Parts: sequence; structure tokens; C-alpha cells
Amino acid sequence: MEQSSIEHSTHLGLKNNLSILGEKQNSLLESIFTNIGWKSKLLVIIAFLIFETILAQIKFFLPDNPVPVTMQTFGVLMMGSVLGWRLGLITIFSYVFLGIMGAPIFQSGNGGFSYFFGATGGYIVGFFLAVPIIGFLSQRGWIRSKALWAMLIGNIAIYIPAVIWLSIGMSFFDFSWPKSDQLLSQAVYPYIIGDLLKMVFAALITGLLWQVVDSRKLK
Repeated sequence: MEQSSIEHSTHLGLKNNLSILGEKQNSLLESIFTNIGWKSKLLVIIAFLIFETILAQIKFFLPDNPVPVTMQTFGVLMMGSVLGWRLGLITIFSYVFLGIMGAPIFQSGNGGFSYFFGATGGYIVGFFLAVPIIGFLSQRGWIRSKALWAMLIGNIAIYIPAVIWLSIGMSFFDFSWPKSDQLLSQAVYPYIIGDLLKMVFAALITGLLWQVVDSRKLK
């Protein structure tokens, strides 16, 4: 009897964990284009690479801060939410790889090893982590009203490697930014409001796209 109760409790625990994530489902892209093949997916990857490159050039500077606010994060949020974790990972890997190899696709037309290993490299590493995280959560039911939470977790995944990267860089590589006693106040806090707005915007767009999918199912 006792063993049966333990097994029952374990089963309930696993069921609850699964209910938090939900069952695996198609990405938003695959839900809109149900018969999409790999040739079409390749075109989508190229389109998102162009999209992300353009967004990286949209920027403005905050007072007393040499690193601009860009729309790159918005592209990262859309990449994960629309493409899902697998195709999203391929896309963001391609973007980061091309940038490191010298293609001028990062903000302000930057690229190459020297730029990647500079002060903003940790954010780029964060992009690489955020896309599959958001994509995975999206394909586990974190869409529509839950999409904002998936994006929030994705944004945290950007900030964590960025802060670690900057901490190491200031200690061992003499990064000129941020100042040693202003890591969070210069490299994190100024960007939070903008990132929240980008999350809301991305969640609204993906929510509208999911409504299109839902309306098709009702017909």
C-alpha cells in the first residue's frame, strides 16, 4: 500500500511538471504553414537573418552610455516565438557565426572576432541561449497569454551571460565599459524598460498570429 502511494505521488508530480510545460506542439511557423518543407524553411531562415541584421542597425543612445539600445532583442524574441527551438537555434547560430566571421551584421555594421570578444559579446552569447529557450517554451504551450513569460525568461538568459562576460572582462581584459563599480547600473538597468516594451510588442504580434491560426481551426 505504501509503495503504491509513493508511485501515485510520483506520477502526480510528473503530471504536474508536464502540465506546466504542456505537450510538444508545432511552432507558430509550422502552425501557419502546415505543409512547409525544408526549402521553404531555408528561405525563412534567410529572411530572419536579414530581418535581424536590419533590426541591429536601429539604435539610439542613452545619456552617458556608449552602448546603444537596439532592436536586436526584438528580433531574438520573434525568432524563438515564431520558429520554435530547433529552427530558431539554426537561425541564431547562423547569425552569430556570420557576424563572428566578419559579416557586418551586428549593431552599427560591426562584425568579426574583435567585436565579438569586446564588451558586448556576452549579449550575443545571450541571444544564442534565448532563442532556443523561448522556442522550446513556445512549443510547450507558453503562447498567447503565456508568451510574455517565455520572453521574460529568454531576456533573463540574455542578461546572465552578459553580466558574467562583463565581470570577467573588467577583471582580466580591462574593458573600458562599464565602470568597475557600475556594472548593473550601466549594463543592465538602463535597458530593462526598452526590453519590456519589446517583449510586449513581440507578444502582441505573436498573439495576433496565433489568432489567425485559431480562426483557421474554427472554419
